[in-house]
Amino acid sequence: MTNAGSGHAAGRDQETSRAHAVPREAADGPPPWVAACGTPVAVVRGAWHGHRGLGADDVCPECRRLVPA
Repeated sequence: MTNAGSGHAAGRDQETSRAHAVPREAADGPPPWVAACGTPVAVVRGAWHGHRGLGADDVCPECRRLVPA
């Protein structure tokens, strides 16, 4: 797995709306999607280094640690 933020998309946990990093290869495919931290996500939209990922109000601390910008 790459540590470059551009290699990941922004995923969203539907229950909490927390932003998660989803590997780009997985995000380009059909669901189910799983974030770098292992959390299943319901929606994948935008780049991890953008406003829906690291720029979101609630960002998964484990994804932030695993996939820095």
